[in-house]
Amino acid sequence: MGLALFTKLPNVLTLGSLYLIRYYLKSEEEALNFNLTEQQEMFQREVRKFAEAETTPLVDIMDRENTFPQEIRPKLAAMNLYGIPWEQKYGGAGSDYVSLTIALVELAKVIAPLSMHVQCQHTVGDRFNKLGTEEQKQRFMVPICEGKMVGCFCFTEPDTGSHPKMIKTTAVEDGDSYVLNGTKRFVTNGRFADVAFIFAKLEGDISLFLVDTNTKGFSRGPKMDKLGLRGTELCDLIMDDVRIPRENLMGGKGGKFDALKDAMTLGKLCLSAHCIGLMQAALDEAIKYSMTRMHFDEPIFDLQAIHWLLAEMASRLEASRWLTYRAAFLKDQGLDTIKDMAITKLFVTQTAVDVCRFGMQVHGAYGISKEYKIERIFRDAKMYELLEGTSEIQRELIVKRLPR
Repeated sequence: MGLALFTKLPNVLTLGSLYLIRYYLKSEEEALNFNLTEQQEMFQREVRKFAEAETTPLVDIMDRENTFPQEIRPKLAAMNLYGIPWEQKYGGAGSDYVSLTIALVELAKVIAPLSMHVQCQHTVGDRFNKLGTEEQKQRFMVPICEGKMVGCFCFTEPDTGSHPKMIKTTAVEDGDSYVLNGTKRFVTNGRFADVAFIFAKLEGDISLFLVDTNTKGFSRGPKMDKLGLRGTELCDLIMDDVRIPRENLMGGKGGKFDALKDAMTLGKLCLSAHCIGLMQAALDEAIKYSMTRMHFDEPIFDLQAIHWLLAEMASRLEASRWLTYRAAFLKDQGLDTIKDMAITKLFVTQTAVDVCRFGMQVHGAYGISKEYKIERIFRDAKMYELLEGTSEIQRELIVKRLPR
């Protein structure tokens, strides 16, 4: 995919409201011209078909029961959705970050928390790919990509929030081992992960450790009952004198604050992709509802007030889509994307809340009913403003990198 991706789209922000609505009634392939490669377009169709057929039945399980359906893991693996950018020799698909973005968008359109699960597997795989030994890559990346092993990524703590340099989890060298103590919070996949990447203070600096979750002294807190993205099974992970072998120190002692920032750039791209899926789902639901909801023998779709809401949704979605795919393109070029990812995450996650709120407004009072998808979509959207660093943290990251 080249820069032509961003030069051939119509300037939807200047089009009239009614045209925008008609524009989005077309299929996505007709409405959008991101100039994807033939392979990427085929992949998009395959993931969309898979998501609609295989993951739609999981919505109630994940959202209402707040449980992760383990039976979906082999199916995700069969679609190569656990290691899209990684080399095939490590179990990956040998593709790129644009393709990862495509997959997450399509999954999130149906069920965002499942897309979050897939993202976390990529975050873990990314650390193995960049810091792991050849033996670790074969031992862990391959089964993760095959859906036989689940990983989790742990840096947030109860008292540190978004300030990773203040983490209190400690690692102490003891002979041929390291002993870890501390608590990690808001860990996605935490309730059923097989391995965990733990950021801890070692000799005053941040280091990264690989921990087998079956190790003595390792325990899990209760599953968190939360607003949205339910079924991801967030929990605390507690380490009480957890002893791990020396080789589980990833990439040597210290200096892993940069590794954390690198991992979070990937996370921000993925979260933005989820939001694109949610916004598209909100727009689809709003259009469908407005065309069937009658007012004085006419569908409310014909009302100017509804036109304006749908047009706002369409235009803001389109701007967000541009920004997200541009961020994926930049990451594929191997560029420093810390500022770009912060801008993308800030804009897209805030926009997602607005777009989904507009979708709820189209539904009127029915928008608060769990019988309609927009209620769940809105709850999920709000979560993204708070994950991988709040909007306030993104603003600080952006300002620090502005030219002076």
